[in-house]
Amino acid sequence: MWFHTYTYALFLPIVLALYTALSPGGRRLMLLGASYLFYCWALPWYGLLLVASTLLDYNMGLLMERTHRAGLRRVWLGLSLVGNLGILAAFKYADFFASNAVALTRLFGAEAHWEPLGFILPAGISFYTFQTISYSFQVYRRQYPAEKDLVTFALYVSFFPQLVAGPIERATHLMPQLKSLAAPRLDDIRAGLCRILIGLFRKLVIADRMDIVADGVFGNPDACSAGVAWLGAFSFYAQIYFDFAGYADIAIGSARLFGVRLLENFRRPAMGVNITDWWNRWHMTLTGWFRDYLFNSLGGFKHGQARAVLNAVIVLFLCGLWHGAAWNYIFWGLWNAFLLVTYYALRAGLKRFGHFRRASARLTIGAIGANLFVNVLIAIGAVIFRSPDLATLGAMLRALAGLNGASGFPPYLWGYVAILAAWYLVEFAQEHARLNERAAALPAWLRAAGWALLAVAVTLLAVNLQTPYLYFQF
Repeated sequence: MWFHTYTYALFLPIVLALYTALSPGGRRLMLLGASYLFYCWALPWYGLLLVASTLLDYNMGLLMERTHRAGLRRVWLGLSLVGNLGILAAFKYADFFASNAVALTRLFGAEAHWEPLGFILPAGISFYTFQTISYSFQVYRRQYPAEKDLVTFALYVSFFPQLVAGPIERATHLMPQLKSLAAPRLDDIRAGLCRILIGLFRKLVIADRMDIVADGVFGNPDACSAGVAWLGAFSFYAQIYFDFAGYADIAIGSARLFGVRLLENFRRPAMGVNITDWWNRWHMTLTGWFRDYLFNSLGGFKHGQARAVLNAVIVLFLCGLWHGAAWNYIFWGLWNAFLLVTYYALRAGLKRFGHFRRASARLTIGAIGANLFVNVLIAIGAVIFRSPDLATLGAMLRALAGLNGASGFPPYLWGYVAILAAWYLVEFAQEHARLNERAAALPAWLRAAGWALLAVAVTLLAVNLQTPYLYFQF
């Protein structure tokens, strides 16, 4: 079920009404049933994978809780990892790795063949797999006790607002809230509806509109001048941000209706002043997951700067692979790894000569320049991410450099340039001029008028293409 559909617009208030009428125990059971209905709406049998992942980690958590033998606890953790990652690998990566292995063997003259399995990727499998793995790690590390109530644990895994595309929640944050579900509060309903409205605006008005430009440019890059190609790159950068951030807004807003507060997933990434700052602002729950359960498990910063950089490169490579079973995602991960290594090398050189200064909140010309440069590098990464094959990537890079002989910039495209400029200026004002705080301090009637105008804008300006959320495919 998609958030930006009439089906969800009917589903959500019905669930909220039932939630209001039930006792705390009944609320958990009803939300669990609603979550499975939400997930199984299009392909019911994929709910079996959700059940399998839930039962696996529920039982591994109990087994880890009951034993104090370190070796046996590692066995139970290992079974959780093998089971979860095995399901993920079978449905997401089997065809990719097998077909590439066959292609490699043919280079050496071997006769090999692979018949694609052709699985339809279950929506959200990468997200709920990482969420259940984080639970297993937290139980293993004694950061959270194993959950005894199966209904509560199953709801933690499948809670519908964040099931399909996050935020990726930790048991320490979400589970206690699911254990103490209270009756809806007017403040929560008001805040939740406002957040949902923001998400719909981001998705339907901005992301889907930028998709039109991105599709046109990436569909025929040889015909695009440098200016149009750069607009296409930044349009896709904006599309994936507003698409994913819009989903997170609706997820956070939907959960807030039930009094549940999900983690934030974005913090104005366009304001990043270096590659690490950008990653600390983008998809923060995934970044935190990779930091806590992979980077730190590899040693983190414990073995020196060079080893830490190597660990970060491994993490970014796997982050690229997490996004999809295709080479463009791997190349995107390696591009970010290259940026990270370059940044740390430059920082080390500047430190050696006493010229390095840590990024601060203070606004300077240098900080603005660094911020703009980082966004250009991220836009190039977006080209890698969006290009389905090397031919498209090569054509896009030639167009960006102005080497394909195309020229011109159609006047109607300036409207899209204005959208990109507005995005940057709004985040700039939020970051440096306290825009959010100033808006919250306005009179209630003026804020109400603003929300009404936003609702009208969503109604009148939505691009009704029924474009799926981009992160549903990851």
